[in-house]
Amino acid sequence: MRWRRHQREALDAIADSADARHWVVLPPGAGKTLAGVGAASSWGRPVVAFAPNVAIVSQWRAAWTAMTGEPATSDRDLPTVFTALTYQSLAVFDGEADGDSQKARLHPNGLALVERLHDAGPLTLVLDECHHLLEVWGDLLDEIVAGLPDAIVLALTATPPELLTATQAARVERLFGDITYQAGIPALVAEGDLAPFAELAWFTTPSAREEEWLDARTVRARELVSELTRVDAVDVPLLSWLDLHDWRDLQPDVADAVVRLALAGHLPLPEHAHVTERHRTPVTLDDWLTVAEGWLVGLRDGDDDAERAFQRRIATLLPGVGYRFTRHGIRPGHPLVDRVLSRSSSKAAAAVEIAARTLADDDRARLLVLTDHARAAALPADLDGVVEPQSGSVHWLLEALVADGRLAGARPIAVTGSTIGAEAHVLRELLPDEDIGQGDGVVVLEGSTADRWLRAATEALNRGWTRCLVGTRGLLGEGWNARAVSGVIDLTSATTSTAIVQTRGRSLRTDPDRPDKVAVNWTVTCVAPDRPQGDADYRRLVRKHEGWFAVDEEGDIVDGVAHLDSHLSPSAPPTAIDTLNARALARAADATAIRDAWAHVDPARENAVVTLRITADRGPAPVALRPLPTRKELTPKAPVGLAGLGIPAAAVAAMLGFINSPTAAAVILVSLVLFFGEYVLRAAQVRASLATEPATSDYARAVADALREGGRSPVGAEGVRVEVTSGGETRVHLEGVAEAVTQEFVTALAEVLGPIEQPRYLISRPAWDRHRLHLRHALRPPAPDREVWHQVPTLFGGSAARAEVFRAAWARRVRDGRLIYVGNPEGAGLLATLRWTSPFGDGAGMRIVERRHW
Repeated sequence: MRWRRHQREALDAIADSADARHWVVLPPGAGKTLAGVGAASSWGRPVVAFAPNVAIVSQWRAAWTAMTGEPATSDRDLPTVFTALTYQSLAVFDGEADGDSQKARLHPNGLALVERLHDAGPLTLVLDECHHLLEVWGDLLDEIVAGLPDAIVLALTATPPELLTATQAARVERLFGDITYQAGIPALVAEGDLAPFAELAWFTTPSAREEEWLDARTVRARELVSELTRVDAVDVPLLSWLDLHDWRDLQPDVADAVVRLALAGHLPLPEHAHVTERHRTPVTLDDWLTVAEGWLVGLRDGDDDAERAFQRRIATLLPGVGYRFTRHGIRPGHPLVDRVLSRSSSKAAAAVEIAARTLADDDRARLLVLTDHARAAALPADLDGVVEPQSGSVHWLLEALVADGRLAGARPIAVTGSTIGAEAHVLRELLPDEDIGQGDGVVVLEGSTADRWLRAATEALNRGWTRCLVGTRGLLGEGWNARAVSGVIDLTSATTSTAIVQTRGRSLRTDPDRPDKVAVNWTVTCVAPDRPQGDADYRRLVRKHEGWFAVDEEGDIVDGVAHLDSHLSPSAPPTAIDTLNARALARAADATAIRDAWAHVDPARENAVVTLRITADRGPAPVALRPLPTRKELTPKAPVGLAGLGIPAAAVAAMLGFINSPTAAAVILVSLVLFFGEYVLRAAQVRASLATEPATSDYARAVADALREGGRSPVGAEGVRVEVTSGGETRVHLEGVAEAVTQEFVTALAEVLGPIEQPRYLISRPAWDRHRLHLRHALRPPAPDREVWHQVPTLFGGSAARAEVFRAAWARRVRDGRLIYVGNPEGAGLLATLRWTSPFGDGAGMRIVERRHW
């Protein structure tokens, strides 16, 4: 068997581990099943493998037989050395059984299987796609594994641990302990085991009918906010009530909403607030309701009849904007806006446009269009006539694709668990044994042979006979493979890490028939940024791409919506969607750029790096054009001193008549000119050196040195990397350290460069303006014209000792300034004067964001 590098490393890590439980993370397409068979066969025990569906179970049986030559079954009696079963075959519960134990609730057939697992002797238990342990059978398998102390447990998953929720991570850690081996998708792409790919977004806006409905909701939202902010309705109005609270005592979501309200001018900015990218967004209805909830609860529970009546009036307005007031406070009601956006008819038009452009640009492209449902769920009565009843369903998308003449040659086909649909002439050719009839147009067949239809459609896609296959995420996701797929158009609403990894995994597999394959995946998103809750679909887009790495337009591999377009923020939806869509189309057509970007990724890199991205109207230069002067360099040199003495000495000699030879006079004159020139040059050098402002790289090196000297990082200034993009953005990160250290580095650097907020210590740097040159500067550097103050990062502000560590690094890399504690009178006065000001001036316009990249 010829193992890929990551398969071999996984097998070596398993063999080297003394534990009986192994947790291995390999992305879709990395050969996880083969690696699992290789490990399980090496232990010489009976093997029972559990998988989430029948398709994956059959893959395990086939892989075992192909590798070992031994038979494999899915018989619950465990007659062979290798048995593959679905999780559901074990988790068959008796509806009448009682008890806290999941095992006690099993149906007799399930209990019999558990007994066979015990009787099989020491065995190997393989749990494929072990993230499914978080489903209904998770607690059950937890108990069963605990009852098999002699078993070797091999857990395999494609979902990286950083994408697990806290509950999921706790269960996985309890069952399997530390990760035995993990390979990230970027490393496998760089190695050539997965196809290079790009993630792109296509943005739409609601249809005219949908916009009309949203307009009515907007009017209701404005009326609600107007009522909430009335100053004559209650004794303590909402904004006055908020002003009575210490910002530090608020819940995080309330505190964030308060800061956004303050930045919009509704409130004073709280004294201890830390303003970040998520706060610099427009105020939303959610913000108003978040801050008003506690106030309204207080009105309801108070003794004033008028205030209780006002609270009841607000409660009657909430359903009109999608909320309700319960005994626990404000809660979301029917997510009608989300329904409108997620099932907007504009999304089908977007899918058609993407498919038409993609298939026209690349005659070897094969597209997968994924949605949530074979048939769309019924809509609430409030949306009658607003959203098309079957919008978002498989066959509704098929109708839209077939109706566009540009896609006639692509032969679109739609499949569900029980149907297949296409134009009549396409089905006649694809399924010659079926009775299609003599009509034209779209035909949908329904019956018990859907598995055979799916195989036929998959084979047709692989050979290019059809170039566009439509289906649900459940059917064409986990366990379904077609190596020819070169792109996914994602219209689903699923945001779980598992769904995202599995959906994207369909296109990332390499294709032996197309070694230069580049995959492009699209997420279609409907936005209404000026409407209440109009960012619901965009928030879904943000969740889908959190922790998922892909190439951006600059060629970096980054996670989050930044890889879709660097102009996107996770905090607010975009407005210039036509420009974004045009840029996305241009990137999709440039397969060479996508391939080249991935070619520069180091396959040996094991962790992501957090990067600081800085743009400014006026700020520090990215890197120093000349090094900042040291004390030694500013000390007057001997020739300058001689020049200073030589001028008066020559004048005295001339007056006393000591210089009477023309030659001697000429020599002395030339010497004086040279000495004087050195004097002027030295003065100019001193002044120019002092007037040079520290660069971003200087601040970064100071932070890095402080981290090392404070015992937080193994590297200092030598690990700082500064890059400038073609768009003028400065990117800074710390190389050669764990991701957690890079996070500390960029957080500290952002605080140094950002506006002064509420630090415990301030630090200054002397600054010199570019004044007229004075010759005395050659003998003594001029006094600073001013002091510029920065905040000491929170990481170093916890104690005087840590602040001193930072001060020493600052003096070496930036300038030798003063360190002041804001708890003393001088520091408190400085902070009161400087709070919310930028060290680089009011016109700096500095924008600082953090991004993770590979």
